Amino acid sequence: MHILGLMPKSRALTPPAPLLAEQTNRILQTIWDQLPVDAYRLSNGMCIGEQSKYLRWELNLDTDFIDLMQITDVQFGHVCCKYERVIEYRDWILAEPNRFMLWTGDMIDAWAAWSPGRGFDQLGDPQSQVLKFAECWAPARHRILGFVGGNHERRALPGFGDLGVLLATLLKIPYSNGRQAIDLYFGQHKPFRITLWHGAGGARTKGTVAQILHRFMGMGDSQLYLMGHVHQPLVMPLWKEVRDARTQRIKAVKAIGAVGSSFMDLWGSYGEVAGYGAGDVLMACTRLEHNGKWQVQLR
Repeated sequence: MHILGLMPKSRALTPPAPLLAEQTNRILQTIWDQLPVDAYRLSNGMCIGEQSKYLRWELNLDTDFIDLMQITDVQFGHVCCKYERVIEYRDWILAEPNRFMLWTGDMIDAWAAWSPGRGFDQLGDPQSQVLKFAECWAPARHRILGFVGGNHERRALPGFGDLGVLLATLLKIPYSNGRQAIDLYFGQHKPFRITLWHGAGGARTKGTVAQILHRFMGMGDSQLYLMGHVHQPLVMPLWKEVRDARTQRIKAVKAIGAVGSSFMDLWGSYGEVAGYGAGDVLMACTRLEHNGKWQVQLR
């Protein structure tokens, strides 16, 4: 016997389990139906649990150059996300076969009770955001060469787990919640070395952004270092001294670090309340030429 007969009525408001399972299956099938097949050879190293820390790609394309577009701090699912710009960047990448992506975290917003902002600013719960984001990017999953998670993917750790793992599983792409090293073989780049990291800290001036980026660029032996998090675009070159045992000379090797901005509109967001400055979408785009030359610009 239920008190005041409330229990049977509340149970009647809940959809039956088969209907929920059918809806989830439909969404997953929609995502997986759009996934292109793997077009390039990938090998994974340093696999820790569900994560891949070291990737090797072989891009055998008959083209003079390839473009590597950074995508970062989308915060998909927040009411201030510029969804039309997300589609614009996705479609630009898909418009040519020699355009690829490197993801550096905060792809979904995933508000939780222990994070900044308000639940009222969300379009769906964190899991729904992951599913819709995966559906959006499924047609371009074969162009994603690397993916590291950010603090927004990790927002669900206390109650669910790393949402980056779920997103990577849906899209069938390699993922790391920290850093990810990538060796990319194309033309005379044998290889071109990349390190991805989301970033950390609350830098607000260009000087502090540059300090974080410079410290990051001191890690490892990469040529390209990409990060996000601070929502302030920046490109910074430096030279690394590398010993050449064959010629017994010390060479100056070019390295470039870059920070992408964000797909978020400032006005009406928690960023405005916190005193951050307004801006628009600027992502680092790296062009690798077949002859071994390369450059980075903000696009």
